[in-house]
Amino acid sequence: MPKDINIGKNAVVCKDIEIRGEIQIGAGTILHPQCKILALKGPIIFGQNNIVEENVTIINNSQTALTIGNENVFEVGCYVEGTKIGNRNIIEAKARILGNTSLGDNCVIGAVCSTKKDEVIPDNTVIFGDHNNRRTQTASANVNSFICLFFSVLDISVLML
Repeated sequence: MPKDINIGKNAVVCKDIEIRGEIQIGAGTILHPQCKILALKGPIIFGQNNIVEENVTIINNSQTALTIGNENVFEVGCYVEGTKIGNRNIIEAKARILGNTSLGDNCVIGAVCSTKKDEVIPDNTVIFGDHNNRRTQTASANVNSFICLFFSVLDISVLML
């Protein structure tokens, strides 16, 4: 594990990942096998209780930190750039967050959907469908809050699988 990595309490970091640069992994965050966390120019800072599934790429090509809030789920094969990912977001399978995009709280980027480069996505936005349609959620009852709560009660120290 590179020396620029700081891993919080009860975080799970699997061995079979690619990780480069200055990375802070918050308490209870889980990094599944085959994911890539690449802080190429600036740091990547994860909050608490995030889930990063297989084949996810999170990359920071900016000098400023890419800050990822709490209780986010990054599903299989998604690609994330940007400057900020808020709290309680779901980035579905093969979704893409591009450029210096900033994502608010309680958002859903649907499977295979994409943001535009360098946009600001407001809280409660859902991007869906073949044309990356947009709508606003009226309630913020994200299931991932329950999932993250489940993992946070497990007494797991940093686990290298």
